[in-house]
Amino acid sequence: MIDVKILRRAMLVGVIFELLLVALGHVRPWFKPNFALFGCMLIAGTAGLLYAKDLARGYGLGGLGGAVIGAVCGLAAVGSATLLGDRPDLYIPYGVIVATLTGGIGGLFGQFDAQFRTFMKGLTGK
Repeated sequence: MIDVKILRRAMLVGVIFELLLVALGHVRPWFKPNFALFGCMLIAGTAGLLYAKDLARGYGLGGLGGAVIGAVCGLAAVGSATLLGDRPDLYIPYGVIVATLTGGIGGLFGQFDAQFRTFMKGLTGK
């Protein structure tokens, strides 16, 4: 099943970076329209990748854990943006869905990386 310890660690990393992203969008107004959605997706995907890479128990569990982490990252970003006065009616459904999908895809790539590392260790004998 899902390893809660790894899940918490990846969620913590993702949520911290999402909060920093939203704060940067309010300190530098030009940042938000140009990079906020891409940054949110990148953070959610990377957090999902880190989870699945550490878990290394299959694509299903990696993708599921990555999607959970992506949803939490999306909720953190949208929630903090709402508290800072952004338009929540535009961001809540779209931001959370996009972050969930990219977190799940990151989880799939994390599992692929775990399998690739195992394959390379077998080739090199290390």
